Amino acid sequence: LLPWLLPGEEGLRQLGIYGACVKLAMIMALITQAFRYAYEPFVFGGQRDKESKETQAQATKYFVMFTLLAFLAVMCYIDVLQYLMGADYREALPAVPIVMMAEILMGIYFNLSFWYKLTGQTWWGAVMSAVGCIALVAVNVVFVPRYGYMACAWGGLVGYGICVLMSYFIGQKKNPVPYPVGTILGYMALALLLYAATVWVHPDALWVRLAWNTLMLLVYIAAVLWGERHLVAEIINKTKHRKQ
Repeated sequence: LLPWLLPGEEGLRQLGIYGACVKLAMIMALITQAFRYAYEPFVFGGQRDKESKETQAQATKYFVMFTLLAFLAVMCYIDVLQYLMGADYREALPAVPIVMMAEILMGIYFNLSFWYKLTGQTWWGAVMSAVGCIALVAVNVVFVPRYGYMACAWGGLVGYGICVLMSYFIGQKKNPVPYPVGTILGYMALALLLYAATVWVHPDALWVRLAWNTLMLLVYIAAVLWGERHLVAEIINKTKHRKQ
């Protein structure tokens, strides 16, 4: 849409800049795709198992945990990773966190989408995708002429966000799954707060900035390990038993 919504060569220029930004954020798409290939056969294989819903809920939580870790890792070291992009494209760096969060929402939507596949109501997938697509295009059409490629990033976030909300609330009525919503939202809030801390505290010296950002990343890891301490203890105990 960019070449159509922006006059002259500006549309193509911004398209190229935004494309470079999206490539830097592709780690989220790769994680989601890998998760999908590994997890989808497992869910369909155990769809009649009463414990499969609990497994879906926990898998969604772990997916969010690890993708947020990847998000923070990229954003904490963006001052170094930016050199993977040409100097002319680095102006798009502010769009990277938005695109990455949109990719996380896409992955969450994938996790939430099993209910209509397992119940044979796959037409819901077309409905939700259409609504999300309309919202995405609408944001682009309305805001791109004023804000350029940043509107594309926000459009993706809005579109996937709508799909997530629709899939969750409709799915809880059609085929409820006990997702730990509070825990998931807590991890997301923590990750966004720590990311904000890396933006607010921005020393001039690169090594000081990287040290501070690393500390924020470690805070997230420590918080996750503490929040999942029962799982960590279980893994440690199983490892000890195997060694014995």
